[in-house]
Amino acid sequence: MKQKTIRIFILLGISFGLLHGCTERIDIELEQEFTRLSVEGYVTADKNTFQFVRLTKTAGYFSNEPPPPVSGATVSVDDGTNLFMFTEDQQNPGYYRPPQDFQGIPGKKYQLSVELAEEIAGTTHFEATETMPPLSDDIDSIRIIYRSDFDFWAIKFYGYDPPGPNFYMFNAIRNGVLITDSIQKVNVTDDKLVDNSYINGAYVMILDRTELNPGDQFTLITSSISEEYYNYILGLQAELHPKNPLFSGPPANVTTNLSSGGVGYFAAFPSAYTDYIVRPF
Repeated sequence: MKQKTIRIFILLGISFGLLHGCTERIDIELEQEFTRLSVEGYVTADKNTFQFVRLTKTAGYFSNEPPPPVSGATVSVDDGTNLFMFTEDQQNPGYYRPPQDFQGIPGKKYQLSVELAEEIAGTTHFEATETMPPLSDDIDSIRIIYRSDFDFWAIKFYGYDPPGPNFYMFNAIRNGVLITDSIQKVNVTDDKLVDNSYINGAYVMILDRTELNPGDQFTLITSSISEEYYNYILGLQAELHPKNPLFSGPPANVTTNLSSGGVGYFAAFPSAYTDYIVRPF
């Protein structure tokens, strides 16, 4: 019996030794030289609200610095009738703002043109095109309820969805401050289950209990977006979401509507703002 016990301890010791011996630090060298132009652009149906084109250079995978801005570019947006020049914000390098009173119109096609002062990835010219979809005029209201069984706030939506495929993006403002301030917090959906029907209190956003308090003024921003931008957001969220390294596939490039190897997206969408005062539990 003692010999059997000793044999077991010896085998365990050998096993642990082998496992420890198999542990090896591997430094993965990633290419750092290939730089692309990254574009974040928005044309909306609101005058001077949330409209800009941001130009940056891509950074290395392990970089912990903000992406370097691209200054000195010539940025314009053409709606088929007029050409609008965007001017760089001197207080925020890399951000290009539209003229005063610039306002997108649903149904119009917008073409972004970027001409760089210096080449990135061997070129200076980049373009993107996006058509602004319409947004239903029949948005009645929202309601916010606290679900004590799950410890979260649910935002319920009431309004009519027009016929045909439609895609929506939802953002949230609390007491004048945007709380969906990262792409992971933005909610997007299609209308496959509610096409051409009245939406009677469907959940369009879930917020943690700490994100709202009774008495807060809450604003839901409902935006009608293109299918391409919808897929772009889903792809970006999928890449940012944690994955199991044993079973997940390799990361794929997120879709883009930029030409010449640029990354990012130039979007055009209208929005509706619906207010609600959060009630006590």
